[in-house]
Amino acid sequence: MDNPRERDVEVLALDIGGTKLAAGIVDRSGRVRDRRVIPTAREDGADRVLERALSLVEELVANERRADRLPLGLGVSTNGLTREDGVDLAPAVPGWSQLRIPAALHTRFPQLRATIINDVKAATRAELAWGALHGVSEGLYVNLGTGIAAGIVWRRQVIEGAHGAAGEVGYIVPSLEALADRRPGAAVLEERLGGRGVEAWTATERGKAISARELFDSSNASPIERETREQLIAEIALWVANVAIVVDPSRVVLGGGMIQSGSELYRRTAEILGEIAPFPIEVVPAHFGAESALLGAGAVALSAEQTG
Repeated sequence: MDNPRERDVEVLALDIGGTKLAAGIVDRSGRVRDRRVIPTAREDGADRVLERALSLVEELVANERRADRLPLGLGVSTNGLTREDGVDLAPAVPGWSQLRIPAALHTRFPQLRATIINDVKAATRAELAWGALHGVSEGLYVNLGTGIAAGIVWRRQVIEGAHGAAGEVGYIVPSLEALADRRPGAAVLEERLGGRGVEAWTATERGKAISARELFDSSNASPIERETREQLIAEIALWVANVAIVVDPSRVVLGGGMIQSGSELYRRTAEILGEIAPFPIEVVPAHFGAESALLGAGAVALSAEQTG
């Protein structure tokens, strides 16, 4: 049974995603209450997206004050690597790289300690705190969706890297041919195998653009779609296995939209790892789905309060 005092410890969590904005109150057991979700509408541009996201948090703060409560901190999950004067590696929302998110948070919520975390690392924190990586010392979380990225867990801590970019596996260049064709700053592997690149990839490979959603809808898939899906799954699984061999985790957790659409990915990854890995590595689906980044934002805010 939960400690009653622990249930009173709550933080605000905000997830700024490419398709939706989500906010809620997260407690130490990973429960979310007063959840709010609205479309990102990224076509409106970065400033308006950020304004809508901050307005969601303001609504929560107002509700908490009316109930004579105020969460201890604010965790924010967003794509890219947030700095004081901009955001690196953030192509999902036009103009996002120019935003000064820490300053905006401090101006709007000076009474709250705000902690910002990359969305995939946030999902890793959620799995580590309450999900499929709970109790795992060395693990790997791989997000397979619109983009491709990983969270690396070592001694129960999420590794940041020298520039905060540990786990940005979408920037892997899979061949010399791909290196010769690479554009400056391109995430080559992600552009080939991530959700944004699947249509271009299928148009080149099959002469027909097929979306990731169409590929993983097994009930209506045509023979060419099934063949393409099997090829795509095999290539993604091989690269996940290669990354796992470098990291040497005891468990690989697969999450993101592609996993929600079909479990073939983690089964195929397990098969390939069983063939090529020098030591056994368990492969499991993520415990959390679309809420992983929101919960991870809560987890990092809770951790900041405990250590601060």
